[in-house]
Amino acid sequence: MSFTVNTEPRDDRQLAVIIEVSSDRVERELRKAASKVARNYRFPGFRPGKAPYHIVVQQFGLANLYNEFVEDLGQEVFEQALKQEQIQPYGQAALEDIQLEPRTYKLVVPLEPEIELGDYRSLRLEEIKPAVDEDEVTRRVEALRDEYAGWQDVERPSDYGDMLTIDVKSVIAPAEAGGEETVVLNETDWDVTPDQENPMEPPGFDQELVGLKAGDEKTFVLSWPVDGQSIYAGKAATFNVKVKGVQAYEKPALNDDFAKLVSSDVETIDELTNDIRESIEANEKSRVQDEFITQALDAVVDMSTLNYPPIVIEDQLDSMLADTEQRLRQMGIDSLETFLRQSNQELPAYREMLRPAAIKIARRNLVISELVKSEQLKVTQEEVEARIRLLVGLDGDGEPDANAEAMAEMLRHGSGLTMMISQILTQKTLERLLAIVRGEEVPALGAGDEAPAGDAAIEVAAVEVAEVAADEAE
Repeated sequence: MSFTVNTEPRDDRQLAVIIEVSSDRVERELRKAASKVARNYRFPGFRPGKAPYHIVVQQFGLANLYNEFVEDLGQEVFEQALKQEQIQPYGQAALEDIQLEPRTYKLVVPLEPEIELGDYRSLRLEEIKPAVDEDEVTRRVEALRDEYAGWQDVERPSDYGDMLTIDVKSVIAPAEAGGEETVVLNETDWDVTPDQENPMEPPGFDQELVGLKAGDEKTFVLSWPVDGQSIYAGKAATFNVKVKGVQAYEKPALNDDFAKLVSSDVETIDELTNDIRESIEANEKSRVQDEFITQALDAVVDMSTLNYPPIVIEDQLDSMLADTEQRLRQMGIDSLETFLRQSNQELPAYREMLRPAAIKIARRNLVISELVKSEQLKVTQEEVEARIRLLVGLDGDGEPDANAEAMAEMLRHGSGLTMMISQILTQKTLERLLAIVRGEEVPALGAGDEAPAGDAAIEVAAVEVAEVAADEAE
């Protein structure tokens, strides 16, 4: 035996594996490394590859010689040790320590999580019924009125905020008899809006326009303040105004014409209002169900015993950071690093901020995976095919699309199939759990159909967590 193995179980589903390599094995590795060094380095007085072992050790250094094989040897004996001890790692092991004399490797191996579900089949929860907020219906309708608001001709007298289309001419009389008048304004079809907050010059011009209707003509005299900044300061001008039209920015009336304007699928304002109400109700139903799923999952988590290695949480954090980076790129930000720099954040602190959410998601994931096994849920080939056809749009009328067929074929194999089975299993698990907590009659354990990929169907159940759980990371 070229090595001996000792193991030390730890409380967090990790196993310390201590591998002591025999001195004979180390000696052989040292001499192999020395031969390699002798071929690749020049040693005075010796041809390449001919320097004896003691010369290589003397000039190259024993520590440097160890470095030539320490990692490869560690990997080799670790793989042999796992096979010998029949250890099944859950994830990648971490090297914790190396000792030179004797040559000893200490690695920490994450083990498969241990999940002991509580008596979830007796769990009952009261489900909140979705309710439509009529105030929200009114807000949605008013938002549509705002969206379709616009300038409308009115027959009433103008007011502040209305838009008047006018012809206007204003002149300042000559200072002396026989002199020429000064034309201040001479505009045709001028659109102007009287404004109390930001009035035009000269003072009083906005006020004179208020109260006029289309077809009205008006003549008035206004003066510029003596101490003003205008070139006409201290002078008076005569204004002749003809109003061609008055428009008000108004919301459309709540009538059937408005309903038809908003949607070609309705004929009346009542139908439009009902459509809005049904949309709100559907969204509320989805929200309430998502919350109920979360409540049910968390209740099972709370009643269960979960023992898992730290890598479970670290992997979840890695996944969340990857998802965040992908969303940032979709928003035009090239990387998570750029986002953190722009927001004055550091990656370690940001990662720790996500940790509570990652723990929740990971624990729900583990429970979902165990529920699949406990309920012996499986996936049929027909269910997989139906999901694929739905995703690629092959269930519609008309001739099948060649691109859709090619995409469907891709999903029937490899990672696409694995992900499909995972998604269906997750959906089945959540549906089963909801039926249980609602007190509905559920099938006996093991009543599922045969899986198309045998045990692989169960093994991939933990790949994807339910969407409601993932939302906790947002």
